[in-house]
Amino acid sequence: MGLGQIFQMLAALFVIIVLANYLLKKLNNINQVRTKAIKVIERVPVSKSSSLCIVQVGNQYMLMSFSEQGSTVVKEFTVEEKAEIQQKIHQQTQEVRDATDIKKITGTLKGKVHQFKEKYEHSFKQD
Repeated sequence: MGLGQIFQMLAALFVIIVLANYLLKKLNNINQVRTKAIKVIERVPVSKSSSLCIVQVGNQYMLMSFSEQGSTVVKEFTVEEKAEIQQKIHQQTQEVRDATDIKKITGTLKGKVHQFKEKYEHSFKQD
């Protein structure tokens, strides 16, 4: 087996992995489009086999309990509670966006590097 054949196999493997990743993302998007009427907003595990979920069905928000024995609606949220949940979701989404915004991160790093240079610039010049 020559070096060229090994390179071809690695290239083919890379193409297959990239194509599989792309297709899985597309399938996930298609699957999400079909289930727009019902959404799991948040899931919190309570034990190995049970969890509590906030589920949106149409315009209603419900707290549901899921376990091996079945699922039950624990509470239906009022309009005010629904608005509060949506506010928290929006706030958390914004915080995640802010934390992962590359421009803000690099800007902050540039600022800290600039402060560091200004603070210790005189030390390096004296040596």
